[in-house]
Amino acid sequence: MTKQGKQGKQGSLRAGGWGKAVAALVVALLALVATPGAAGAAGAASDAGTGFTAQARSAGLNGAEARSLQKRVDGYLAQTDGTQVGANKIALAGGGELLLTLPGEKRARDLTAPNAGLGALAGCPYTYVCAYKYENFTGDQMNLFDCDTLNRIVWTTTGSWINNQRSTLYAKFYDANVNLGWTSPGGYSEDRHAPWGWVWWLSPC
Repeated sequence: MTKQGKQGKQGSLRAGGWGKAVAALVVALLALVATPGAAGAAGAASDAGTGFTAQARSAGLNGAEARSLQKRVDGYLAQTDGTQVGANKIALAGGGELLLTLPGEKRARDLTAPNAGLGALAGCPYTYVCAYKYENFTGDQMNLFDCDTLNRIVWTTTGSWINNQRSTLYAKFYDANVNLGWTSPGGYSEDRHAPWGWVWWLSPC
């Protein structure tokens, strides 16, 4: 290689090294700019989690009970298309809601209800179909409203349901293959001992 060629190659290497240094500096600056946004998002999630914990504590739960409740919420979130909106409440994508019982209690309470103190017993509102994990309207509770909307039933227990709609609306129960397996009577109707084992989907009407 000639001296001129060698010098040209060295110059090229130096230019390449300089380019890498500039690129590294740009990446570092971008990281500094992006970090506050990422920190803000993490902070928002942390704030939401703190709010749910405070809500659980205000309902009389201790730390271990609050963590146990959140673990159950996380389990439902992994199985349903929903968003946590309260310490024991999930807004379902289909427009309904899922309320979890608090540790040691048999019936669900809505801790997000205004002026409800420690949370009013949920009940089944008029125009809704309500599904319960256990018999006699106990256990975790789904309140469903929108017709022709399939809501995932993850329970395999013997539960119960209420159709609190008008007499011309019927709840529809579907199996794993989305085949209609049974249709309820019109409202008001109920079943205090309903097997969820075969039911995968429920539409309120």
